[in-house]
Amino acid sequence: MTGQESLELIARMIHKAKRDYFDSGLSALLWGSVISFCSLVSFINQLTVRIDAINAVWVLTFIAVVPQILIAIREKRARKYKTYDEDHMGGIWISFAIAVFLLNFIFWRYEYKGEAAVYLMLYGVPTFATGYSRRFRPMLIGGIACWAFAGLSLFCGYPYTLLCITAAALIAWFIPGLILRSRYLKAKKTHV
Repeated sequence: MTGQESLELIARMIHKAKRDYFDSGLSALLWGSVISFCSLVSFINQLTVRIDAINAVWVLTFIAVVPQILIAIREKRARKYKTYDEDHMGGIWISFAIAVFLLNFIFWRYEYKGEAAVYLMLYGVPTFATGYSRRFRPMLIGGIACWAFAGLSLFCGYPYTLLCITAAALIAWFIPGLILRSRYLKAKKTHV
């Protein structure tokens, strides 16, 4: 094999790996839906009936971890190739999940009025990093939107901060999830 043939083989392998790697968008859709739903239900509850038990809707975020794990396992098994940044992104998202989990207990234990801003600021980090590393503009914009809504939430009172969370979740995860899902299904159809 000549040097030129080796380079062509490597280029074909890289092209094949790129073609066969697609994010299904299910994780982004899951979290965009769950966070938007929970924050919207809490917002409506605060404006209308004000029943504390309704705010327990946020337990859905803990329940959503189960389908997230199943999605991750299924997608990992389905991948033929592993991208360079996959481990890095996994580490960032796991770190994010642990930080959010710990923040829940901190905010539960200590009264703090700017919790929406903290969550939104934190949401922006892995979202921006994912968009940046995968060159996926909708998530890059989503990360920036999280930070913008974090700033905005400091100027609106509760329960309007919940609308900031809703909007950020839709822009950062749900819309990019729809785009990823569309691309995934189109790619799957062409590779069948």
